[in-house]
Amino acid sequence: MATISEIISQLSEVAAHPEAELNRHLAADKKVIGVGPYYVPEELVYAAGAIPFGVWGRMGTATEARKYFPPFYCSICQMTLEMGLNHELDKLSGFMTAALCDTQRGFSQNFRVGVTQVPMIFVSQPQNRATKAGFDYAVSSYRELKTQVGEACDAIIDDADLTEAIKLYNEWRAAMRTFVKLAGERPALVSVSARNDVVNAGYYMDKAEHLAKVNELNGLLAAEAANTDGFSKIVLSGIFYDIPAIKEMLDENKYAIVADDIAKESRAFSLQVPEDGDPIEGLALGYCELKNDSILYDAEKSHISHVVDIAKESGAQGVVLLLAKFCDPEEFDAPLLAKECRNAGLPIVQIEVDQSAESYEQARTQLETFKELLGA
Repeated sequence: MATISEIISQLSEVAAHPEAELNRHLAADKKVIGVGPYYVPEELVYAAGAIPFGVWGRMGTATEARKYFPPFYCSICQMTLEMGLNHELDKLSGFMTAALCDTQRGFSQNFRVGVTQVPMIFVSQPQNRATKAGFDYAVSSYRELKTQVGEACDAIIDDADLTEAIKLYNEWRAAMRTFVKLAGERPALVSVSARNDVVNAGYYMDKAEHLAKVNELNGLLAAEAANTDGFSKIVLSGIFYDIPAIKEMLDENKYAIVADDIAKESRAFSLQVPEDGDPIEGLALGYCELKNDSILYDAEKSHISHVVDIAKESGAQGVVLLLAKFCDPEEFDAPLLAKECRNAGLPIVQIEVDQSAESYEQARTQLETFKELLGA
């Protein structure tokens, strides 16, 4: 039986070298479809017998993408387009992305025009999800998407296969919810960097294979006593935090992420799709019932109180908001979140993150000062 460190090491290797994992899928005669943010129904790809492969940009400087975008553009969109223009995505049989923010909408069209060698599979989703019209629109869109995905994968997607894919993904998301909780309670066993590696590996691996690894890891972690002594317990909020410098600083300052509100992590893992009935309607309903996300329309702004609620439930001492540069939805929520945290007596620090940034020394000072404020 593998140990905790051995499983994490295996998954960290995948996270560090996604192209090697991509080549492994291709060597097994699998088609691979790139999947971008947010809430893209990957189950359709899996049901087609292909592998969904996460593409959320990468660290680096955009050069070719600047011909399409102004400098004040989300780095995930900039760097994903950069990857496409530089032929780093040519092995994909297609690329799926949604448009839940204005930036994504422009990105999807520029990708379609500039990266002609990788077919664009556009995921159209309603923002007003609580109405019957919103649900009906999602169903109609997903039915069309089913055809597009099937064509890209040279497959006909059977409802029975789609139902099985939904069950697998529901099980995987449940296992990931368990993992982030167990990891947060045992920071000496799972560092911030290791936690992120385990999650990111799931964006590249076959979901069934990743699920098996995570279930094994969860069993080993559950057998160890929870212990956060010597660590500062925080809620991490934002779109992403897979910035090497940020992860290193969080580990150096002995932070424990006891709960998170990260779009690439727990927000994504909250999705639960009904397993009975028409699977396309199930996918649509799962999406329409999503809550607590800055990216999704919500007149009540439940995302704000949700962060405070999970901080209280997890015993967090404070909130670290990693604000993605030029992310309008997150920037709109940031002052509201800061006010809500202050009203709840919950310390909060805001740190700007950008995949194109070359230095994070200011963030280092902020995290060191915040740790002193938390008194741990």
